[in-house]
Amino acid sequence: SVPSNWRELSGGNSSVWYAPEGAYGSVQNQAIFTHGVNIGVSRTNSRNLQQATDEFIRGLAQGNGNLRQQSSYTRGSIDGRNALAITLANVNEATGRQEIVTVYTTMLQDGSLFYVIAVAPREEYNNYARPFQSVVNSIRLNG
Repeated sequence: SVPSNWRELSGGNSSVWYAPEGAYGSVQNQAIFTHGVNIGVSRTNSRNLQQATDEFIRGLAQGNGNLRQQSSYTRGSIDGRNALAITLANVNEATGRQEIVTVYTTMLQDGSLFYVIAVAPREEYNNYARPFQSVVNSIRLNG
């Protein structure tokens, strides 16, 4: 259930971005997103959802020194599977603006971590919370 006015953009080998017009671009051949969702799969060394999610978030933080944990984990589900969500705070490197990043995760049958990263500027996040939740609720997993 990605909003109809959002575009699908390649995020690399194992992920895809969905973002509204004007919420993405590139600087020095690096993709930049200010609003949207990144959906993908990550290899993990753990079969435990929280440990795998911790590992994934550490990987995100290694590439971004501004990323800070904002909340504890909350439990939920993605397509009927146990899932976790955690909210992070960040400063967008391209805009210098504060942003909120929510990471949703669940395990796939092959042991991979499935993730959804929802991002929007702090002052606009409430406007995007419902579309983000709609995307997560509409996900159907095969693996």
